[in-house]
Amino acid sequence: MNSQEKAAGWIDNLDRLVRVRNEIAALLEAIAQNLTQAESQAENTSGQLGLSQEIERLIQQSENLRQGVFRFLVLGDMKRGKSTFLNALLGQNLLPSDVTPCTALLTVLKYGTAEKVTIYYNDRKQPESIDFQQFKQRYTIDPEEAKIIDRGKQLAFPDISHAVVEHPLPLLAKGIEFVDSPGLNDTEARNQLTLDYIYNCHAILFVLSASQPCTLEERRYLQNYLKDRGLTIFFLVNSWDIIRDGIVDPDDTEALQVAEDKLRRVFQTNLTEYCQDRGRDIYQQRVFEISALKALRTRLKNSEATLEGTGFVEFLAALNHFLTGERAAAEHEQARAIALQACNRFQGAISRRIPLLEETVEQLKQKIDSVQSDFANLSEISNQFQQEIRTVREGTSQEISDSFRTYILDLENRFEQDFLSTQPDLDFMQFLDKNNRAMFYTSFKRAFERYMNDRLTAWEFIAKQKIASAFSELEEKAVDCRIEYERVVEAINKKLLGYRFYAVGHSYKPEESSTWAEVAIDMFSSIPDNLNRGIHSFNMFWQSVLACVMVTLVLNIIGVVFASLTLSVLGGILVFTGVVALQAEYVRQQFISATKKEFVKCLPQIAEEQSQYICEAVRKCFATYEEQVRDRVNADINSRKAELDSLLAQKQSREIDIQAETKRLKDLEAALLSQLQQIELVGGFL
Repeated sequence: MNSQEKAAGWIDNLDRLVRVRNEIAALLEAIAQNLTQAESQAENTSGQLGLSQEIERLIQQSENLRQGVFRFLVLGDMKRGKSTFLNALLGQNLLPSDVTPCTALLTVLKYGTAEKVTIYYNDRKQPESIDFQQFKQRYTIDPEEAKIIDRGKQLAFPDISHAVVEHPLPLLAKGIEFVDSPGLNDTEARNQLTLDYIYNCHAILFVLSASQPCTLEERRYLQNYLKDRGLTIFFLVNSWDIIRDGIVDPDDTEALQVAEDKLRRVFQTNLTEYCQDRGRDIYQQRVFEISALKALRTRLKNSEATLEGTGFVEFLAALNHFLTGERAAAEHEQARAIALQACNRFQGAISRRIPLLEETVEQLKQKIDSVQSDFANLSEISNQFQQEIRTVREGTSQEISDSFRTYILDLENRFEQDFLSTQPDLDFMQFLDKNNRAMFYTSFKRAFERYMNDRLTAWEFIAKQKIASAFSELEEKAVDCRIEYERVVEAINKKLLGYRFYAVGHSYKPEESSTWAEVAIDMFSSIPDNLNRGIHSFNMFWQSVLACVMVTLVLNIIGVVFASLTLSVLGGILVFTGVVALQAEYVRQQFISATKKEFVKCLPQIAEEQSQYICEAVRKCFATYEEQVRDRVNADINSRKAELDSLLAQKQSREIDIQAETKRLKDLEAALLSQLQQIELVGGFL
């Protein structure tokens, strides 16, 4: 099947994906219902098996599949055509596309049974519902006013958080959501909200322009916020058709090919490092040359048009493969793993339960008493590992805190070079014009914020390396603890079952005797990552934590520096400039010198205060990890105890029909294995 056929059928593929999702969700729910029913029948059978955790995970995963959406974040600098691209993709002119990004709102586009726009505010003001026409009129600003706002790096609507646009479009009905960001802006209001979506989306659609290939601001954003964070990024080079307008003879195919190849090399040089998957170059599957306006015009004339020649055919084919292939396979594997874990846990439980049905009450009491010391050993193993986490936590948090303190104090030595290299467009001559001085001060503050973002991004890489090293150490210790835990569980099984354990047709499998293996895997994937693949696979938990820390650090540092770096302080430069003030280079040198002087005064305070903040942030991350390890292992131990206590209670209260109970448990086992097999079969249709 060629790319055009794949693109044309991608809606059908999404339909198939939704059906498969729902089928797997139903099977997970059926397994959960079977286990729930088994546990609820405990009063009239041999008692509960301690499967509450497995039931909860099955239900949660089922709900995630049923309610799950594919969310895409659309990023890009001003005038890149993000809204035009989305309108073309949707086949309808929904979003305002004739405004600069500095005036736009972060807009979430999702399915709704009726057309509706809801505006959400930053304060406690109630959300406001408006129609599409009001949305377009109210949040479209005159181009001249937009330029003024853009120069001052301000927000056009500072009191508004974001807008949610609901529409009954077929594409949105498939569970697709788009988040249209205002632009590549580091300001507080946008940065935090955009970061939240970065770490809660399936992929990023980064819109670039063929007329301005890979600007400094775009390269900064990619480097600071997206590089080495395990994110899937599709790059859309918009306005590719304008290349023809730049050559003398638009019909000269050879000249056009030369111009296009030259531009392709520019993008490939700058984007290749963001198109790697475990060492494999996937540039061709992630970068696409599109013409959004041409595609939109085509779709508005004919909603069934193929969009051939706009680049959308190739892009949609790749997006289709990503959604219905890569992402769908990952979802299925996660669902299968949860179902398999539940089945293994059930099999392990009945492998103990069935032989113990033949024991008398006194015999069962003696056996339960005999394993109490082993349960205490399991708790001790958990405690030992938690202590290892705390030891590593204290050392790592202090080490990272110290590295930040050293890094900040060293900024003095590189300030001029680092600051100026990232701020080539700052017009220092504006400072001499009293009418533009306040605007320059605002621009300078934004420039300084960008400088601090760049510097802290460089330090963040150092911090990630240290955290990666710390969890590599913990991973080794977790392996030792898991082996010891499994050894104790095996000893418990032997004390409880002896040779009878093998007499009922259940072969003993030590690897299935404990959930510690799952605990270790779950903990190192749901929070800090295994990290044995290195820093480039850094887990989303740490990514989002560090990103939030960076945002707070920048805001705190800017607050400290600009509390002293006021216009009155910088105004002292004017006293000494005189006639030579007309020389831009002299003004620049004097301004940077005054800035550095005030900045250096603040560095000790910044290093001391913010290093403590970093230390606490890292400690809290390790504490969260420790808490979840403790809860999971304790739940495992408690469920094992409850499994035995429940059987004892039932034996003390009633006579158990061993043959009927054995048949009930074996029938349930067969049903669970059948449902697990169905999940594997359904996944084969992805």
